[in-house]
Amino acid sequence: MKILIAEDDEASRKLLKCFIEMLPQFQVIAEAADGEELIRSVMENKPDIALVDIDMPLLNGLEAVKSCKKLFPSLEVIFTTGHDQYALEAFDVSAVDYIVKPIKRDRLYTALERVEKRLYQSGITSENASKNKDIMIKRNNQITFLAPEEILFIEKLDRKTVIHTNDQKYETNEPLVTYENVLGPRFMTTHRSYLINLDQLTRVETAGRMYKAYFKNYHETARVSKQKLVELQHSKSVSN
Repeated sequence: MKILIAEDDEASRKLLKCFIEMLPQFQVIAEAADGEELIRSVMENKPDIALVDIDMPLLNGLEAVKSCKKLFPSLEVIFTTGHDQYALEAFDVSAVDYIVKPIKRDRLYTALERVEKRLYQSGITSENASKNKDIMIKRNNQITFLAPEEILFIEKLDRKTVIHTNDQKYETNEPLVTYENVLGPRFMTTHRSYLINLDQLTRVETAGRMYKAYFKNYHETARVSKQKLVELQHSKSVSN
């Protein structure tokens, strides 16, 4: 996940960056030293998370974040400050957390973990990623972004959901319906346990009472129910 650090004190910026770089799922993509630079940087870089000091020159962190939220409502914000009197105002702008300096590593990590959970619970996608139409997959306590065009099909397997790509499989605990809701019209549910990418589909063949869907450069297949076959044929011309 992409992080922007807004802090007018250079030593504090370096410390925050040092802490964050220890976590592989997070990446510091930009820094800002005042409120106006924060707004410009959010517009240019579109981070997922902003770590924002409240006491900054030109425009304080609270006012800057209010402007950022109008442009990017999904931006997650963690405030850092040497004072605690702004806590209520911070949460009025839907801040994830409010950390009073001096910042300790474990305290920062707790706040970042809270952000991960919020993003995950929001439906596996963030609006920041949606411009690239990425979906967000949580596995092994980390979040991975995956472009829909990489997906061949998604399969419900026992209590797991398996996302098939040419490079690897991704196992998640999300139900199949979650992906049905967030992926675009080029994805179709062909069976109660399968969601397929129509752009990756090469052919459909009969397999007893069911049908098998085949994909580009991939040995595994997805199921197509008889009831869904006509709908699939309308969506994409296939041989069977």
